[in-house]
Amino acid sequence: MKRNLLFITTDQQRQDSLPCYGMSFMKTPNLDRLASEGMVFDRCYVPAPLCVPCRASIMSGYYPSAVGTMGNETWLDPDVPTWAGLISEGGYRTAGIGKMHFAPWDILNGFDERITCEDKRHSYIPDDHARFLERHGLEKPHPADYPRYYETNGAPLYPYAKSFHPDAYIADQAAEWLDRNGDAPFAVWVSFVGPHDPYDPPAELADMYKDAPIPEPIPVPDRLEDKAAIKLQRAAKLAMTNSMFRIDVSQTTPEQFRTWRAHYYANISLIDEGIGKILDALERKGILEQTTIVFTSDHGDALGDHGMVWKGFFYDSMVKVPLIVRGPGVPAGSRCETLVSTLDLIPYFYETCEVKAPSDLQGRSIGPLLEGSGAPRPAYVFSEVDQQYMVMDGRYKYSLYASGGKELYDLQEDPRELTNLAGDERYKDTIAALHEALIRHMMESNSIHSKFTRKTACAERDEIEANYRRELLAKANPAAI
Repeated sequence: MKRNLLFITTDQQRQDSLPCYGMSFMKTPNLDRLASEGMVFDRCYVPAPLCVPCRASIMSGYYPSAVGTMGNETWLDPDVPTWAGLISEGGYRTAGIGKMHFAPWDILNGFDERITCEDKRHSYIPDDHARFLERHGLEKPHPADYPRYYETNGAPLYPYAKSFHPDAYIADQAAEWLDRNGDAPFAVWVSFVGPHDPYDPPAELADMYKDAPIPEPIPVPDRLEDKAAIKLQRAAKLAMTNSMFRIDVSQTTPEQFRTWRAHYYANISLIDEGIGKILDALERKGILEQTTIVFTSDHGDALGDHGMVWKGFFYDSMVKVPLIVRGPGVPAGSRCETLVSTLDLIPYFYETCEVKAPSDLQGRSIGPLLEGSGAPRPAYVFSEVDQQYMVMDGRYKYSLYASGGKELYDLQEDPRELTNLAGDERYKDTIAALHEALIRHMMESNSIHSKFTRKTACAERDEIEANYRRELLAKANPAAI
C-alpha cells in the first residue's frame, strides 16, 4: 500500500516557539502530539530567510540561486520541475491548500488542484478565502483597516470571528479535502498564512498569552561597527519603515513588542487547533498510520531581536525553524541533532511516494536519519537571499554580503549572535574554510542555474527561428500560408 504525504507549513515561525523546543508555556497539544509520536529535528535551517525564494526551493528542491529566485520580486519558472508535478505523474493526487506565494497567484505549479488563501495583507487577490468571506457577506480586509492597527503598530485583532480567520479557513478546507478524497494516495501541502505579520489572532484567543513569561527581544549590541552595512541600517533603525502597510516599526515600544509576541504565539495556537482538525480527518478515514506528516515553516521572524523585524537576514531567529516528522517507521519521541535543511525534505518526499527524483537535487534526504542510519551527511547548510549568503557547519555561521562586510558567529559560545568574529585573526582558518565551502556552493548553484536558463533560452531561440521561417515562407510563397 502506498504511503500518503501530508506536508504542513506555517509562515514565518521561528523554532523557539513550541514546547518541544523549550517554549513551555505554549499551548499546542496537536503539535506536541506529533513531536511525541515522531522525530523532532533540533538544527533545521532554511535555504532562504524570505518567503518567495524559500518556497521556490521547497517546490523545486534547488537553492534560490539555482532557480533564479533570490528575492520576493522573482518567481519560479514554470519549466522548473516540482515535486508536486512529478509525484502527480507518479500516480498520486496532489493538492496545494493555503498560501503558496506563486506568480501568477493561482498557478498550479504541478499540483492537480489548489484551494487558495494567499497573504492576508493582499486583500486585492480574489482567492478562495475572499470568495468564502463574500458568501457570508464579508469583505477580505486589509490589515491597515483593522481596528487599532496603528495603535498596536501592526498587531491588531482579526476583525471577524475565529471561523473566518485565514488559518481557520485553511484548516477547515484541508480537513474537508481529506474527507472527500476517496482512496487515492495523496501528496498534499497545507500551507498556513500565520503567524506571519500582521500579528492578528481572533479576539477569542487574543489574551491567551497576555500574562505568559514572554521572552524579551535580544537587544541591539553595544558594538555595531563590525556589523554588515545593510544590517547596520536596520540595527540603527534607519530602514524599518514599512510604507506599504503604513507603519514605522522603528518606533515600536517594548510594550508593543510584547503584544507582537503574545499575538504571534496566539496565532500559532490557532494553527495548532487547525492541525487537530486535520489529524481528526485522517483518523476518521483510518489512514493516519499510513500517512507521513512533515511539519515545518518557510523561515522565522526576528520579532524585535537585534533591533530587527520580520526576516531577511541570517540570525537564528530568521533561518532556524521547527521540523517534526511523524509517520511509518519513524521512532516515536525521538530527536535528531544532525544539521539539516528544509531543502532535504524534497528528496524525502520523492522517496516517500516512491517516485524517481531529479538527479541533481541539492538537498540530501532525511530518510536515513529517520531510520537511524549512520550514513554520511553534508558538513554544511546554506542560506541565501538577494545578494547575501550564509554557510554554517553546526558551530560557526559565516555570512557574506555583496554590499560589503562579513560576519562570523560562534553559536556554541555566543548563541545570541552578538559578537562578530570576522575581524578576529584567531578565526582566519575557520573563515577560509567556510568561505571556500560557500564558493563551492555558489559554483554548484550557478551550474544548475545555467541548465535551466539554457533550456529557456533554447526554447525562445527555437520559437524565434520558427517565426522567422514562417515569415520567409510567407514572402516566398504567400499561398502556402
